[in-house]
Amino acid sequence: MQNTLAFAKRLATGNSLMLQAAAAIRPAPLLRPNQPQRCQQTRGYPVPIVHENASLETEQDVPSRIKRLVWPSTYTHISMVREATHAARTGKNDTGRETAQSESKRAVGSRLDEMFRQEMGGSERPREADLLAFLDGYYAIGDTDGCIAVLFRMRECGVTPTRPQYAMVLKLAARAHDPSKIYLVGEEMGLAGLENTNENYDTYYNALVECLANNRSVELAYSVYLEMRERGMVPKQYPVHYVVARLAEIGELDLALQVVDESARDSTTLMWFTHMSLLSHASFYMHYGAYKAAFEQLHSVFGMQITKGNYDAGLSIASMAGDYRLATTILGTLGRLGFPVREREYEALFDSLLVRGSWETAFKVLGNMRKTGYGRTPRTLRTLTRALAKDHKGDKDRQRVIGQVYEILVETSAAMPEVLDTTTLNALVAASALTQDYRAVTEQLETWFTKHSVRRNIDTYTEVLDAFIQGEDNKAAAVRVLAMMLDVDGIGPTKEIYELMIHLSLRSFNYEDAFVYLESMRAQKLVPGWRTYAAIVKRCAHVRDPRAAVALDEMRRLGYAVTPSLKTLSAFGSGYGGKAADADADADADADGGRLFRFDPPEKSKNKDKDMDKLDSLLMKDILGADAFKT
Repeated sequence: MQNTLAFAKRLATGNSLMLQAAAAIRPAPLLRPNQPQRCQQTRGYPVPIVHENASLETEQDVPSRIKRLVWPSTYTHISMVREATHAARTGKNDTGRETAQSESKRAVGSRLDEMFRQEMGGSERPREADLLAFLDGYYAIGDTDGCIAVLFRMRECGVTPTRPQYAMVLKLAARAHDPSKIYLVGEEMGLAGLENTNENYDTYYNALVECLANNRSVELAYSVYLEMRERGMVPKQYPVHYVVARLAEIGELDLALQVVDESARDSTTLMWFTHMSLLSHASFYMHYGAYKAAFEQLHSVFGMQITKGNYDAGLSIASMAGDYRLATTILGTLGRLGFPVREREYEALFDSLLVRGSWETAFKVLGNMRKTGYGRTPRTLRTLTRALAKDHKGDKDRQRVIGQVYEILVETSAAMPEVLDTTTLNALVAASALTQDYRAVTEQLETWFTKHSVRRNIDTYTEVLDAFIQGEDNKAAAVRVLAMMLDVDGIGPTKEIYELMIHLSLRSFNYEDAFVYLESMRAQKLVPGWRTYAAIVKRCAHVRDPRAAVALDEMRRLGYAVTPSLKTLSAFGSGYGGKAADADADADADADGGRLFRFDPPEKSKNKDKDMDKLDSLLMKDILGADAFKT
């Protein structure tokens, strides 16, 4: 520290004006001991003091004075590197160093401005060498406004800057993230008579794209990029990187992937961080094409390792897209990196095979998973149900596919008995139930499980009844399935079974069975959920059944949320909707021996049509939300 202070004092008090100018912009180097110094502290970083009365008038050559002010000739390249290394090691933080450097650059900039005003304000016309020296000086300290002022003065003096000089200022303006400065440089290029060709304006367009993208003006940056394509220009690496990164950031991954593909066709080699940015945002938005393209580049070309979260996102993307090769590659990479491969990683590979339709390979993967204790829960087989229930040409075609998959399962179970169990057959039967072929479902429940000595469980019937809800005219089939559960297998109904039967009954014209199941739940001390009560209120209100108000009162008693739409619907169902109606309902409930609902037919309304129109509006408002009816 003493050496640094000593050298700073020598810079501040010595006779060498060149070293004074150097002290304004350069950090203190490694020096010999026993050198006195005086400096001021700026956020923990020593900044040498330059006297205000210091003069540069002893120098006769303007370019030489500017050069010595900006680039001291006594510093060799090796010493500059040594100074930068020393500043990086001894600086307390990057913010302190950047602050000190910016203050030093401002000091040099003010000296340059003073010299520029003196030279331009003289009676003699400035020389071209002087103007170019000022241009280099402003560029060295990163002063874009100073560079533009010099370009303007050069045009006035009849000096035409070269294309590399314009490119130098454009790159500096791009780093400043101010598009207006790039526009000013472009105007100067036009006023100076520079021909509007791709060769002359290539740097201008690249700098403008980079600056706009860095300035978060994504739409403008992409429009300029498209203009470059129309003119036949080839964008460079950094502009392409910023366009890709900003498009991916706002979720426009299709456009970002298109920019990457166009760069590949132009033989423009993108940096690794461009692909990393694309992959990170593709992981967030679960975009298959962008993730796969970026992953192949990072994995195969750059040989880079990504984060565990991005690997997990890749497995989820591969499972949804049915790309088992991508899932296999990620699983192998995780194993080589030492990450434990758990059940959900194997499930991603299993799901990708199911989505692709590779049934035999998928069942083999399932068998290997079950040998290690994985894949025995219904969650693992949900993708099997969805893959079999996807749209085909018709229900008969889906039943044919389900039958083929069942045969493949039986063949695979000969070598791997683990794959054929209750959970697997439940998934197949649930997929069959989604086809609404109730006769086929009943037959499969009776034959498949009995043939392989597999016991049906409560999940079997829950999944089948849940699938029945999505169809129509299925109450009779649901009753037969429920009877099989109670009489054949001797399985008692659960809360989920009761609620499913209530919803199925409410969809029928005669929905009285729903209250029978509700009373059975109450007898077994099972509490229906909010969704079940809301369905009862809506169904009763639709036919002006006063039991809607009773159900609403029960919801309040259980602490369920009562929406304004449900309150209005209950008013329609009770006939009057006031306290008297509630008191009558309570009296009727007591008279019926404590039962929650009375089974009296609803009264007819004199203004039935008008009331029903209003009721339908309320029902749609409750389903779609209040915002759908704002005018």
